[in-house]
Amino acid sequence: MKNVLIIYAHPDEASFNAAILQTTISKLVAAGHAYTVLDLYKAGYNPVLNKEELKGIMSEETKLQQQQIKSATDIIFIFPVWWFRAPAILEGFIDKTFTPKFAYRFKPLFGKYGIPVPLLKDKSVLAFITHGAPALPVKTLYVNVVKYRFLLGFLSFCFNIFRCKIVQLWSVPFVKAEERIQYLDKVSKQVGNRFKPVPVKYTPVSKRSTKKQPAA
Repeated sequence: MKNVLIIYAHPDEASFNAAILQTTISKLVAAGHAYTVLDLYKAGYNPVLNKEELKGIMSEETKLQQQQIKSATDIIFIFPVWWFRAPAILEGFIDKTFTPKFAYRFKPLFGKYGIPVPLLKDKSVLAFITHGAPALPVKTLYVNVVKYRFLLGFLSFCFNIFRCKIVQLWSVPFVKAEERIQYLDKVSKQVGNRFKPVPVKYTPVSKRSTKKQPAA
């Protein structure tokens, strides 16, 4: 059984992101996996990094969230794209929580050069990102900067990049209901492919229970 941490960042409970969240939860429950939802907006999370945190003095809240991340076998991110990045609340959460010595460290190479070494590489990551824009201009004119900034500028530092998958859903505010249903089917399939049903343990019937009992 997997222990999945869902990091969710959308303020509207009636949003399409909320539908993605519910679809994800339903699929995990049906497969028999444990999950925890960290809803940043509902929790009233403060994304502002203060002076003490910048010096490495973490709050009790951050320590708890790091423990949740450490305990998870898998992490799922669900968020919309605003100004070619994640919402500020999630950006701040990443700044404050995925800290050096917890999420990554640098291995010196030579001179001033080094490479990041992920410290959370035992975990798999799945991200569902919703766009207002269509795919063509984002992937061509903007070389899909949203995906690669998140993947290369964050996930690759902290996790095994080969165990990270980003699913982008395009033109969400403008597509018809039928296409949104197809998007949710895609979400369901992605979750189902990654989180297989937990096998039911077979308990053999003991020999004693198979013996004939005397008539009353």
